[in-house]
Amino acid sequence: MTKAERIKIAILETKQKRKQQIARVYQLKLQNLSKNDEEKLNRLFLEAKWLYNYIIANIEDHLNDNAWKLREVEIKTPKGMEKREIKTLSSQMRQSIVDRIKQNLLALKKAKQKGIKVGKLNFVSNVKSIPLKQFNMTYKIDKEKNRVKLQRIKKKFRILGLRQIPEDADFSNAMLIKKPSGFYIFVTCYISNEKAAKEIKNKQTTQPVGIDLGIKHQLTLSTGQKFSWYIPETKRLKKLQKTFSRKQKNSENYLRIKAKIEKEWERIHNKRKDTLNKTVAYLKHFSFIAIQNDSVKSWHSWYGKQVQNTGIGGITARLKRLATLMSVVFIDRFEPTTQICSSCGRRQKLSLSDRIFRCPKCGLVMDRDVNAAKNILKQALADCFKSALPVDCGEVTPVKRKTSASQFTGCKPSLYEAGSPSL
Repeated sequence: MTKAERIKIAILETKQKRKQQIARVYQLKLQNLSKNDEEKLNRLFLEAKWLYNYIIANIEDHLNDNAWKLREVEIKTPKGMEKREIKTLSSQMRQSIVDRIKQNLLALKKAKQKGIKVGKLNFVSNVKSIPLKQFNMTYKIDKEKNRVKLQRIKKKFRILGLRQIPEDADFSNAMLIKKPSGFYIFVTCYISNEKAAKEIKNKQTTQPVGIDLGIKHQLTLSTGQKFSWYIPETKRLKKLQKTFSRKQKNSENYLRIKAKIEKEWERIHNKRKDTLNKTVAYLKHFSFIAIQNDSVKSWHSWYGKQVQNTGIGGITARLKRLATLMSVVFIDRFEPTTQICSSCGRRQKLSLSDRIFRCPKCGLVMDRDVNAAKNILKQALADCFKSALPVDCGEVTPVKRKTSASQFTGCKPSLYEAGSPSL
């Protein structure tokens, strides 16, 4: 058996194995870096920028099968064109940068086919990420000593965060990231679907929940709970931006203040991300989640800062990824969940100023967002019942409806009885 055949068989086996696994990304930070270490890592990103800009400067001639073999490139400097040596980037790192250029060109081509006006690839002033394509080749991790080894760099760097990775996880590709707060490695690992689902189910209750997204209250649950958070730009950031605007471009003070601004933005981003993590962690306790597939992006034209400073769109994205491990159902965004009575089903028009839903037919008085969340849950359960039962099952009796609900969501049938307080 030739080497090519062995590689082909190994790839097929890996693909079959990945079907039973789920990918998770873990963030590891490089610690205790000396000035020499930082210079080496900065050189790595600098050479990546040189190689990227050199290739896109003349794509027709420079982008070929041997582009990743380049060891010397020409760059533009204030004194004119000068040659620079590529001595820190490994061969696989250079290949990944060439692949990135090809992916960017393919994205432009697809956009052009859709009728979108596109130009050419622009030069980059900074490269902040370098793909590490292959575990144990481009990078190696020593769990016992908490060290990571990068290709073509002799020193092993100490890393923080290895304990969060399960022992039986399969390491895949990674990404070396440069942030204002330091250098990080984002490692992609694969773990068993059953194990990941079991971790979630052990913490779950049998209660289903409907979620309504909003501006004043970012999340409103069908249980009556409301979640609100707002993380705006800090006073320190505004002060730094004001100082930055008065500095001479590319001067030492200009670059120093720019670095501080980037670090402050990272701190704000981390706060928003932490809030989303805690919110999603709480939602995982419910066995069944129903949410309306709202276009949060379109809200920016009306509520720009309120949407931007909460990062509410991340909730929908996170729940879509969770749908492979637990019951998460999205209903159509055009369903009039706010206008329908969750008790009798009567529909009436409401303005944005009407914060209380009052039904003239059954006399229901309820917060409009809670009412919408209950309607979202009911609609999702109705859709699940239809998909859980056979097409030729005939008339669906209440007993069958309860049984199908319990099979689909793992909840007790009593929760779905008419008039149940959970709905």
